[in-house]
Amino acid sequence: MSISRRKFIKAGSAAALALSASPSTASILKGVSVLNTGDLAAGFASPPGSVRSSCYWWWFNGLVDKEGITRDLEEFRAKGMGEVLLVNSSGGLGGVPFPQGARFLSEEWKELYRHAMSEAKRLDIGVGINLSSGWCMGGPWIKPEDSGRWYLQSELVVEGPQAFSGRLPLPGNRAGYDKVFNPPGFKEYIDLPLEKLDYRDTAVVAIPFGGGRVAGTRAAVLDAKTNRRDASNFILAVDVMRPLLQEWKDEPGDEAVRVRDVVDLSGKMDQDGQLSWEVPAGKWRIIRTGHRMTGSRLMIAQPEGDGLSVDWYSRRGVELQFGHLGKLFMEEAAKVGNKPKYFCDDSFEDGFPNWTGDILQQFRKYRGYDATPYLPVLSGYIVGSAAVSDRFLNDYRKTLGDCMADEHYRRFAELCHEQGMLVQNEAAGPSRSGTMCMDGLKNQGRSDLPMGEFWLAPQHEDESTLTDDKPYGTSRLDKGQNKVTKMAASAGHIYGHGVISAEAFTSFRHWMDYPGSLKQALDRAYCEGINRIAIHTSTATRPRDGKPGYEYGAGTHFNPNVTWWEMSKPFFDYVGRCQYLLRSGLFCADVLFYNGDVTPNLVAQKHIDPALGRGYDYDVCNEEVLLTRVSCSRGRLVLPDGMSYAVLVLPPAGRDAVEGTAEDRGAREGGGDGSRSAAGGGFGAAGLPPV
Repeated sequence: MSISRRKFIKAGSAAALALSASPSTASILKGVSVLNTGDLAAGFASPPGSVRSSCYWWWFNGLVDKEGITRDLEEFRAKGMGEVLLVNSSGGLGGVPFPQGARFLSEEWKELYRHAMSEAKRLDIGVGINLSSGWCMGGPWIKPEDSGRWYLQSELVVEGPQAFSGRLPLPGNRAGYDKVFNPPGFKEYIDLPLEKLDYRDTAVVAIPFGGGRVAGTRAAVLDAKTNRRDASNFILAVDVMRPLLQEWKDEPGDEAVRVRDVVDLSGKMDQDGQLSWEVPAGKWRIIRTGHRMTGSRLMIAQPEGDGLSVDWYSRRGVELQFGHLGKLFMEEAAKVGNKPKYFCDDSFEDGFPNWTGDILQQFRKYRGYDATPYLPVLSGYIVGSAAVSDRFLNDYRKTLGDCMADEHYRRFAELCHEQGMLVQNEAAGPSRSGTMCMDGLKNQGRSDLPMGEFWLAPQHEDESTLTDDKPYGTSRLDKGQNKVTKMAASAGHIYGHGVISAEAFTSFRHWMDYPGSLKQALDRAYCEGINRIAIHTSTATRPRDGKPGYEYGAGTHFNPNVTWWEMSKPFFDYVGRCQYLLRSGLFCADVLFYNGDVTPNLVAQKHIDPALGRGYDYDVCNEEVLLTRVSCSRGRLVLPDGMSYAVLVLPPAGRDAVEGTAEDRGAREGGGDGSRSAAGGGFGAAGLPPV
């Protein structure tokens, strides 16, 4: 049966009406409210500005002028774009160096910024702002103590009985990090002496000297379990998580340290590292745990905004950023009667920090027990048992994931909401390092506008380079699908965020693409759950610089200087119409996959589960959503925002028998008192959906 486009739109509108009338779907996704059969057709014919394309609008080295700002915004509006994301940065990342324009945050720059905000208001174009120069987040106001941290450990063997008084050795500056190969933003810092790395102590404990370490296959995954494994952003989600699922089982010959035999000496060491201790009889190993700054700095930031990256596990970093930079953006915009629509955090590219100054307090808050006796496990020592040590390491990693989600992303959202703004975060990668300790769904759930990204392959016009068997470097796809868009989409669905965004068309191809060559990549992202794109990229240029003008070294070029610009309106209309329809209801999913409770916790690319078969779609949820948002009604799994599923699929069994936290197991095996004030992490049903 054939059906005209007009009949299809009206039929879809009637279906949306029926959906909105159902009690189980009372909450329609943000962005579009379907009122009657005429609204959907009218909105399709002329999509409102709220659903039209956004773009990254780069101001490189402040090389902009009022004429160019007005031209860009008027052209964006005329072609059908409704929003820009303003990013201030230095040179073009491998492109031609940009001459110096208005210096960032100078009075000249502020005047240009006010002009842009005034023109955007006149043209009804929303303006989001990246809350940093370059990326990700930081600046000269971030001091070493507020920057990203690595934990370090040193050891000293003493024999008692004796009255020991001496200075404990400091850890090596790279102790445990000799395999780091992908350190963005902190290459110049990685080998500095410890006295230049703001070393700070966390705790000191002593264990009986005979305590053994994990060995063999268990030791092979120690770096991953202690969050010291580096990886590029090409790594698959399943390969990030697989080592974490390798269970540490007790083996004959294990010489586990009993929890009750661990001695906390933290109160017996002064600030200079001098320890005074009445050593009991026997041989003891003193383990000093502290932390250094990673030294990670911003990427391609202007000198006036350059500096260390924030501590992603502490709220202080984002509060400093908001106070120094966010406040200025808001105050200057207010002078022309405007305000940023949202502040933005770019994808995580700060290596893999794994500590924060108050981690012991945060651990007790989230896990309900004291981590101090288990700190030797970070160096591979077995405390309680191998299984208990394994569970502690998952609790440690989960605490980092919780801190990133709450202390950074939730706090960022709170600060924006207090000012009547939204927050947009590319909060789940692809990260560099790809093993960054995060719960991707939880991070995205803290965002009003959860965001992923998708790239163009170096030769994407050749379909043979996009097949499932091609590596990411060739196809910029994981097994034929985008790396993180399904994760962003699932996060939006399970946390009730109706607008799901993606940085679109990033590439290193220059002036080779046009709307017709981009459609297949765009449609793939829409089919994966994206319903809002931010085109990457549109470089702000001055008309006096001619064509093509100065350009960014990464991104598909979208601005009035490209040859096909005057023919681009139908493409932007297509984007607006797709996004209007994609936001006009609820995602139809049959299955909800539980992704386990290990951290890092990442969602694999969209794929067909062999046990599910073709013709079905799914979302992926994490522990938080499963425990706090999912309920059952009329034989279905339902979420408070209207989403529902027929089936919940648990991961393959493998760690289900390991119940409770390290503290629980330690108590049963004779160590610790087992008292707890909150439920711990646990591996309940950890694992991965088949890929």
